[in-house]
Amino acid sequence: MKLYNINVNPIWIIESIYNKTINGVYFKGSIGEWFRTTDEVRLGCLLSPTLFNKLLERIKTDALEDHKGTVIAGRTITNLRFADDIDGLAGKEEELARMVFFLDKTATAYGK
Repeated sequence: MKLYNINVNPIWIIESIYNKTINGVYFKGSIGEWFRTTDEVRLGCLLSPTLFNKLLERIKTDALEDHKGTVIAGRTITNLRFADDIDGLAGKEEELARMVFFLDKTATAYGK
């Protein structure tokens, strides 16, 4: 988030929401043992899609900065994305393999 020049306060607020939350499962009229969620975005949280998309956009930007892609109707396209799916586009098989390598390397560097 700091890469997008977002003020420290909103980052602190988001971190607090995710780091200081405990969960319990309600089943048959009672709540089970409380536990802490340790990583990933939370299912059903309104911030989750935005946080996920920001991270995915950063990974894609870093990994594909030198990728040539392919030209369709006069426009260079490197990938097609929908939700958490990415389809890489390349003119040659070797270029596509290189793109997948850099996506994996970059995602690993971000801890995903």
